[in-house]
Amino acid sequence: MLSNGFIRNHAIGITADSGVFRFQYYDRSKVVESEAFHIVDEEWRKLFMAMVCQLNQLSSEKLGFIPNLHLDDFDYLRDPKQFAQDFKDNPEGLVGVKYRFKCSDGCRRIFVIKRVLYRAEGIIGRGSIVVEVECICTESGCKWHGERKIMKISFPSRSRPPEDALIQEARLKAESTGAHWALNHLPQIADSITLTYDESTVQGRLKSHLKEKYEERVMRVVLLEKLHPLSELEDPRDFAQVFYDILQIHQWLYECAGILHRDLSIGNIMFRRKDDKIYGVLNDFDLSSRVQDMDKGLLSNHRTGTRPFMSPELLNPNWKGGHYYRHDLESLFYIMVCIACRYERPGVAAAEPRAYSKWFHGTDEEVRDNKTSFLCCSPPANIPIQPYFAGFKLWLKSIYRSMRFGYLDSAKYSSGPRESESDDEDFHFDWMTMNKCVSYTTIRSTMSSFEGNYLETRWAGWNPDH
Repeated sequence: MLSNGFIRNHAIGITADSGVFRFQYYDRSKVVESEAFHIVDEEWRKLFMAMVCQLNQLSSEKLGFIPNLHLDDFDYLRDPKQFAQDFKDNPEGLVGVKYRFKCSDGCRRIFVIKRVLYRAEGIIGRGSIVVEVECICTESGCKWHGERKIMKISFPSRSRPPEDALIQEARLKAESTGAHWALNHLPQIADSITLTYDESTVQGRLKSHLKEKYEERVMRVVLLEKLHPLSELEDPRDFAQVFYDILQIHQWLYECAGILHRDLSIGNIMFRRKDDKIYGVLNDFDLSSRVQDMDKGLLSNHRTGTRPFMSPELLNPNWKGGHYYRHDLESLFYIMVCIACRYERPGVAAAEPRAYSKWFHGTDEEVRDNKTSFLCCSPPANIPIQPYFAGFKLWLKSIYRSMRFGYLDSAKYSSGPRESESDDEDFHFDWMTMNKCVSYTTIRSTMSSFEGNYLETRWAGWNPDH
């Protein structure tokens, strides 16, 4: 119910299995259920009927639907005639739903969902939902009326820096330091709101009862300008420029703005067109962190990253080294590998069986072992690049070779950095860049040109030996 149908903060219900019943509650942090019971028991039957009656009396928000969501035309719960309806597992059911909120300029706007772009599956986690919306408000003077924007609704950890705040920090840094080029590679926030769960809510009461065993979250709605996905690029060189742009803005964010992205994926690399030019845009800062906070422990109880593109180190539960900037460069490599090997051309999937499918369907352990084998196997892996993306062969072979050397070298040491500097052997291995095998300088030297011609360098780099 949390990953299908209407958008909810939480779900409350009753499950039945062969005459055995349970009361259940679940949200983005915890699943709570009662002991199993049979309704042949008189006391349990009374409690069961009481709960059914109470559920029917609850408001939409107390049933878990997010506030300000218009359910007038979609309230299946109140109409018994709807109970027999077949509700399919289809996110397009959100199309046509309206959402209202008060923007920072004081205008109360209504947005109608036009298209569902992404919806996370599962229970625990951010549960991000990304939709394309159109402003249909009728207030006079609304400058957004008729415009299309992207709306992202998510439930991040309360301890994590807000995405909109990090993006605004980066944009202000670019403006104040004269790095105006960086603005072309950062998303533009139109507006955002954050709703917290106080002690009167179910989430607040669970936190009071479960203490540290319950992760506090917020509901965040962010409105952004509409960007273009990688599938809309039409030339391999444009792909190369976008990937090189992402490397440059990532380095600038890390070294100048003090922000580490931590979640590179195919869906988080976008582009915008401006003055007949294409600019790669690094999107989705939900899991990003300020570099100065990186040594203060986890900002959430859950890992950061998207499994198919994550470093095998981060998929190892015994890894103690934290999230280095080098791990994001590894993610960029896996993204390029997947684009070049799993697609015949932009937006057209290669024939089955597609390369590296285990990265998308395996468990953490299976993906970790498969990637480790890919990097460290003997002889080196043959990367099956599709003909359309043949120009990436030099890039992928060069970066693969650097990463392979780094991983083979790291295998001579422990499974990860020591917590102290007492072990001289481990201390002298540079885990940040795997002894400079995977660094901004190394990757930039490969990606600055494509098929013998230089790409556009937006920024020369500030600290090449970082």
